Amino acid sequence: MKIIQMNLDDFGIYHNVEWNPPETGLIVMHGHNESGKTTLMKYVRSMFFGYLRGDWKGFFGHMDIRRDDGREYRIYRKEKESYMTDGQLTLHDEPADLWWHGLDRQTYDKIFAMGLEDLQGFKILSNETVRSQFFSVEGGVRMGATRRDIIRQMGDLLVASPQGKKPINVLLAEQREFDNRIRALSYDEDEFAQLQGKEQATHETENRIRLSIEETKQQIERISMPIAAWDVYKRGQDALKRMQDLADVSQFPADGAQKWTELETKIGEIDEQIRKLEALSAKGPAFREEWNIWLLCGPHLDDLYLHVGEWKQGLEEVAAHADMEIDWQFEQNQCAESLKQWTGDTIPSSVDWTGGQAAAAGLARCEQELEKWQAAKPKNVAADKPEEPAEGEPSKEEWQAVGKAVSSIQECLMERKKLREQLQWLKSDGSGVSHGPAVLAALCLAAAAGLAVMVFVYGMDQLFGYGAGLFLALAVAAFAKQKSLAGRGPRRIEELEKSLAAVQERMEALAAEANAGLAASDDDDVWSRKLDEIRMQYMDWKTQESKTVWEKEQKVMYDAIYDEWNKKGAAWQGKLEASRKAWESWRSGSGFASLEVGQLAQAKEVWDKWHAAVSASESWRVRKEDLLRRMGQWRDSAEQLFRELGVAGEGTPEQTEAVYKQWQTIRVQAEVAREQDKQQQERQAQIVQLQKDKEIRQNQQQDLLALTGAQTTGEFRSKVLKFRQFQQYKEVYEQSEAHIRLIAKTPKQLAELRHELKVHTLKNWTDERAYYEKKIADAEKKLAEVAEKRGSIIERLSQMARSDAYGQLLQEKQNRKAELDGKVNEWLTYLFAQYMLGEAQSYYERVRQPLVIRQAGDYLHLMTQGRYTLQASFDGRQLYAVDGTQRRIPEKQWSSGLGDQIYLAIRISLAMAFSKQIEAMPLILDDILVRFDEQRQKEAIHFLADLGKKEQIFLFTCSQTTRNLAGEVQKELAGETDTIHLFEIEQGTIRQSV
Repeated sequence: MKIIQMNLDDFGIYHNVEWNPPETGLIVMHGHNESGKTTLMKYVRSMFFGYLRGDWKGFFGHMDIRRDDGREYRIYRKEKESYMTDGQLTLHDEPADLWWHGLDRQTYDKIFAMGLEDLQGFKILSNETVRSQFFSVEGGVRMGATRRDIIRQMGDLLVASPQGKKPINVLLAEQREFDNRIRALSYDEDEFAQLQGKEQATHETENRIRLSIEETKQQIERISMPIAAWDVYKRGQDALKRMQDLADVSQFPADGAQKWTELETKIGEIDEQIRKLEALSAKGPAFREEWNIWLLCGPHLDDLYLHVGEWKQGLEEVAAHADMEIDWQFEQNQCAESLKQWTGDTIPSSVDWTGGQAAAAGLARCEQELEKWQAAKPKNVAADKPEEPAEGEPSKEEWQAVGKAVSSIQECLMERKKLREQLQWLKSDGSGVSHGPAVLAALCLAAAAGLAVMVFVYGMDQLFGYGAGLFLALAVAAFAKQKSLAGRGPRRIEELEKSLAAVQERMEALAAEANAGLAASDDDDVWSRKLDEIRMQYMDWKTQESKTVWEKEQKVMYDAIYDEWNKKGAAWQGKLEASRKAWESWRSGSGFASLEVGQLAQAKEVWDKWHAAVSASESWRVRKEDLLRRMGQWRDSAEQLFRELGVAGEGTPEQTEAVYKQWQTIRVQAEVAREQDKQQQERQAQIVQLQKDKEIRQNQQQDLLALTGAQTTGEFRSKVLKFRQFQQYKEVYEQSEAHIRLIAKTPKQLAELRHELKVHTLKNWTDERAYYEKKIADAEKKLAEVAEKRGSIIERLSQMARSDAYGQLLQEKQNRKAELDGKVNEWLTYLFAQYMLGEAQSYYERVRQPLVIRQAGDYLHLMTQGRYTLQASFDGRQLYAVDGTQRRIPEKQWSSGLGDQIYLAIRISLAMAFSKQIEAMPLILDDILVRFDEQRQKEAIHFLADLGKKEQIFLFTCSQTTRNLAGEVQKELAGETDTIHLFEIEQGTIRQSV
């Protein structure tokens, strides 16, 4: 079964979505989380098995499927409403019950719709539902379910627990309670035991008497057989005696009487036929001689009649065209007057109006395009002559030099400001020398003095003396550093002042170059204002320069456009002259020398009317001459035929029709007469043949008389009557014999019955039956006496119990024991039934499960590129992976990736087993490859693609890696096969990947 169309009318985030999935191949459905993959999988399950309880509101959709037999169905699920249709028949059954032998949603999810968490090991093979659905199909798909139901019913009857509350447990407890209560009521156990023994003896006596009665009834039944067969036997013997009396006709032909009757009947029929034929033959010939001339002229009359319709139509056509001839002539004259204003006295008989229309259209188009050309004359938007710079103004190069000088002056101003700030900082901070080394030297001297005092005054360790020397060396180094820093400040100031003077000299040179008129001693503000003024002048010049450049460019562009415009005008002028020449050429060639372009349509319309009138008039003239010639021939032929037939009248169509009707009547009469004369001859021949047949049958009668030894017909009839009596007695005898065989039933009993019927009479058997009936009556009296005796014993037992409680307990115990026996019998029936079903199921599992494991091994071999296969232990409880060296690896030593590959192979093998035994189902795989590395994923996709050549497989994934690997495998298989299809799911939409 394949899904051929999905319609999600209103299903979660899907609304009015229609999708036709490929019927074969690996269909990779990629989408991120919350994109709708889970909803789409829920849709597929719901279409197959219906909605879960309480989970149907707001879900609408339908699905088209194609089964293995080629029939297509549509499954509808509209909230609680569900049905199926094949276009003609509507079904309200569930697909699983109708086609898949009761497959439920849970089993489908375990095998066909699996996710990563479902790859849970090969113990799925021990699942009872899977075993019954996939291994025991040959024994009936419901075998496992039936066995479970039987075991459940056994549990409903009995549980192995002293505290059980099931019916058999309760009844057993009641029996123990009855025994305890009965023992409590007994007071004389010896007498009570004797009475119980006597009661038991009455039961044995009763059984012996009943056995004797049964044996006696068998004797009666034996005697009933010959009694029932006696009347039939006597009737058969009487019939046999009659047959012996009629033995002289026993050899009479079995069909003699029937033959004699048939011959007599046939001879009578022949006599009757001869009488009727002779009566019909008494009439004379029916054909008349005057019909011969009509038969000779008939073919010519038929030919002439074929033209009667055409003859009438020709007369009507000539009469109808009389007025039309006048109209055509009037139309010619009127149109000729109109045409002469353009053509003169001679009107052309043929005109190339297509060429004229083309020439007129070309002339009109050229004139129109020339007008458009004149209207499209370009306008000059730029000044006629660009403005030249005024005399005395700086040139472009000078302005560019000024711009560069201004930029350099700006940089020098910034440099001068920086140098002045550094000089001001150095001068304001004195020498600008740091006193840090001096402070460090003072501290080191203090530390050295302290350590020296501790050594010399207090006698401390010599290490303190070394420390004092170290601090003293540090103090000397710090004083040397301070001295070197004291002479650096004046040198720095001198260097900055020189740099400042150089900058100011450069500024004065740049100012002179830019014509700024500034001195180095001026403030920065003066320099900035002057520079801004020069920049404004530079920007004005720049603007004017851009305008001048644009005007020049516009002038060049205008000149080019104007030249192009002139060229187009010259071209259209040439085309206009050519069109005018073509128009003049057409006018002179067509004869319409005075025709203007605007009058072309009017002239064509008038000429068409004139030409149609001329053509119609000429065509009718030719037609009329032909009609008159043929109608004259038909009239002459008709008058000639009328004279030969002796018919008065003129040669007209109406007279021809009347004569033709008369001819048809005569022809039919002549045919009938000829047929009658032919039948007359055939009747004479039939009479001769019938007389011969009568003679043959009379001879057969004589032969039959000679065969039976009869001399006369009366004697023959007497023998026929005796033979029929013999046959009736024979039939009675055979029926009686058959009845006796039915009564006897077996050949042995039949022989004994025949002997009894021959030896004895009916009285012997009736007397014996009366004896056995009396014996049965005596035995029944003894039974009554035994029952009476048992009643007295039971009454005594009841008295011994001081009340009727003992009897009631016995009776109640007996009643409950009967119920217990029924329940135990029912439980034992269930026990044997479940045992036999279990044995049958085990047989099918032993046969099927190794096939599934072997197939899974083949799948694993393909999936791992030949690295591994599978083996199962003898009892099927352990599974091993076998590598290339034939090393068996138990399940505990499998890697997670190898384990998932094996579990996937087992699931797919189970699915294929279901497909072979019942029907193929689409496989739905939900992100089962995420724990595979890239190599294993690629191998698995290769395997699924190969499996998809016949199956329909959906692989849902949110992994971009899996999707990319599927794309790579698709490219690898391109050209070889097309079994991988990529689709993207995004927010309730499904589209094919590009």
